[in-house]
Amino acid sequence: MLVPPVPDPTSRVGEPALSIDESQSAEPLTADSGRPASAPDVDPSQTEIGASPVFTHVWADSDELNARIRQLVVERMATTPGLTRSNCGGWQSERDLQRWDDPAIDVLLERVRAMVRSVVVRTVEDPDDEHLDGWEIRAWANVNQLDDRVAPHDHAGGLNIWAAIYYVDCKESSAAATSGITRFIDVSGVPRPIRNGTRTTTGSGSSAGRNGDRRYRCADPERDWEHDLQVEPTPGKMVMFPANLPHYVTPYLGTEKRITIAFNLCHTRFLVSDFESLSSRHRMLWRDYRGLMLMRRAARAKIRDALASVVPVERWPAPVHRKLVNTDYLG
Repeated sequence: MLVPPVPDPTSRVGEPALSIDESQSAEPLTADSGRPASAPDVDPSQTEIGASPVFTHVWADSDELNARIRQLVVERMATTPGLTRSNCGGWQSERDLQRWDDPAIDVLLERVRAMVRSVVVRTVEDPDDEHLDGWEIRAWANVNQLDDRVAPHDHAGGLNIWAAIYYVDCKESSAAATSGITRFIDVSGVPRPIRNGTRTTTGSGSSAGRNGDRRYRCADPERDWEHDLQVEPTPGKMVMFPANLPHYVTPYLGTEKRITIAFNLCHTRFLVSDFESLSSRHRMLWRDYRGLMLMRRAARAKIRDALASVVPVERWPAPVHRKLVNTDYLG
């Protein structure tokens, strides 16, 4: 369901052009579904920014799960320095959350797998079982506090096909209700009209879109996010989107900790369109030498798993982390 966006106190303009929100709850799978009953089925909401689909789903009864994940993240934050990537301030964990040994993490990973199965059914014509399953997940925690934000970035590279965000703890207050908002950037290149003031369109016409209300405005044309897609943080909400879709997070104005989990989802049975960067040798290698890159990736995974069976990941030296855990490209 599309809802009119709330004015953003961090900007001079107000709200972005489009906001998405929904409150569906997951239903258990039936016995005829061929999936274990412990893996909930999902029917995520879908909207588009440019040509890119963005899927959202709010998992019901997540309070206990989120409390446990929050505890795990805060404990890890107290004992490890974290990484500096796209985060401007704040803390990011190592890219190994999928290896954290806790039942809450297992539940979270199963939710991601259920979500990506539903997304594949929506986006792939007659998918095989090997497309629905066999996803490799890499995950990390993000903690933002007062004035922390996340710069525009994407998750493209290597075998990253889809990316996802799970909101654990938003800690918003009435005075900072619009802080810490996730926004996806429209890179479709479609020109937008410059209008004075705000025009709201509703109905089933093309200007309204099939998902409900849209607001077109350009009171301050030099702002490059005028038509971004806004996702408001809600505990238990999961958002899944193409890995090459750029996005960012507005400054967080709350007094507590804003905690999210980010995911990269990889699969060897998919190819993703990519706009080649002349400075990206790695992308060229995946395009022209895919077989060799898959062999290299498999060898690295074997080394990583063998080493983890002997020495806990958190005790690995920093250079080993960079090569085997925190690399942006699973190659």
